[in-house]
Amino acid sequence: MDAMHIEDDACPVCGMDAGGSTICAEHLSIEYHFCTAQCRENFLARPKLYTAGQSAGGSGRKVVKRRSFTLDSPVDLVHREHLIGVLELLMGIQHVNIDQRKISIDYNLIEITASQIEQALENAGATLGSGWSERLKRGWVHYTEENELDHLAAGEAACCNKPPAKG
Repeated sequence: MDAMHIEDDACPVCGMDAGGSTICAEHLSIEYHFCTAQCRENFLARPKLYTAGQSAGGSGRKVVKRRSFTLDSPVDLVHREHLIGVLELLMGIQHVNIDQRKISIDYNLIEITASQIEQALENAGATLGSGWSERLKRGWVHYTEENELDHLAAGEAACCNKPPAKG
């Protein structure tokens, strides 16, 4: 069966124009186009989050997070500017500050996760803190973000004092 093409040119993740983009994926026999590979990756991880009713990104929905990452060693001015440039190219990044060994980032969880930020930092040559407390902190952040995204994708469910939705 051929995939149905969505005529909407908006990326289902972030809402940006994806018209003419070659980055695409099929979900439930519908072909979706994305503005970046990052948006495609997010969509494939949780398609329900971006297709249930109106897409999360297209609706302007934001889940803003502020995280800090510790590097193994301080960065010099040139490497600092390079890291900031790399991070600001990612979708969903709102603010970046690097001070010696600490990187503070504000981002929209709907568009990017801490795991993706860490991967971008490593690809740019940064070495994240390798102590047990730093690894534990990063693992906890990954776990809580995955749970939050899964919860958002599931939508509202009935609870003990609210009857289930009819339909």
